[in-house]
Amino acid sequence: MANIRDVARKAGVSVSSVSRALNNYPDINPDTKSRILQVARDLHYVPAASAKQLVTKRSNTIGVFYPDPEGPGLKQMYIVSLLDEFKRAMGTYGFDLMLFANTKAPFDQVNMLDRVRHRDVDGVLVLGDPGEGISELLSSAIPVMGVDYTVGGHRVGSVTSDNRRAMHDLVGRLYRNGYRKFGYVTGALTMSVSVERLQGFNSGMASVNLMPNPGWVVSTAFTLEGGRQAAERLIRMDSLPEVIVCAADITAIGVLQVFDREGIRVPQDVSLVGFDDIEAATYVHPQLTTVRQDTHQLGTLAARTLVDLIENEELFTPQHFVLPTRVIVRDSTRPLPEE
Repeated sequence: MANIRDVARKAGVSVSSVSRALNNYPDINPDTKSRILQVARDLHYVPAASAKQLVTKRSNTIGVFYPDPEGPGLKQMYIVSLLDEFKRAMGTYGFDLMLFANTKAPFDQVNMLDRVRHRDVDGVLVLGDPGEGISELLSSAIPVMGVDYTVGGHRVGSVTSDNRRAMHDLVGRLYRNGYRKFGYVTGALTMSVSVERLQGFNSGMASVNLMPNPGWVVSTAFTLEGGRQAAERLIRMDSLPEVIVCAADITAIGVLQVFDREGIRVPQDVSLVGFDDIEAATYVHPQLTTVRQDTHQLGTLAARTLVDLIENEELFTPQHFVLPTRVIVRDSTRPLPEE
């Protein structure tokens, strides 16, 4: 493998000239710089990250925390889609990603800030709510970007969908299209997105003068099995609601599986709505009516904002963004005319 001395020898220049060319310093003749870069490409020379870091004071690496010790982890399709969009965007800015493990070992006595410093990352992406373990990191000067988690601190940002309004407006739209008996399947209420969506559902019900039937409101995990368990609880009730709104597509698909097994027809017997618009929502039968989150915009905006926080060391004003959602009408509900 070629090293910097090989590039200097073939280009007929000093090692320091190669370094200035590769690091885009202005004090080098353009023709010399062009020749050096061509030689580096011909030799497939890539500067060592550790050496480059000494010059730029950057590792060009972003740490990713996804604190989900009891959930589906990276099997959750919404998270995979969002993280893929973030990865693509960060790649265009020249950053790589480092995924921190969920497990504490061997970091039982090490907080998130110490782990970030140990890995020397330039910034951190946090997917979901990490709990109290993030407090010291947020108080540091290290840029942090939260997705589905509103962070507070010195150099921070966050981006999330408008969860409350999405659920509030969905209930109103369903009501205007004839639905009166609503069921709701929420995620774990330790998660901020679950709380926000439940709040939106409740406020939407109140806005049309309806009271939720407590037996038709079920809390479960954002997993396929969680959806199945919710469906089994619902069918043990004396009757089913006219429509069941689920706080995640994956739980709605679990509900759908149990209903299909038990001969409960969707939407003839009960309608079903999800949240996220994951790809699998179109694979099931009937295809799932859902609330679409714009994972492309969530991921790219998170990336751009985090890069801004890294590049601008004086940017201490928190950068928070709330993105709109959109109802995607498919076959698991009665037709819902555009409004």
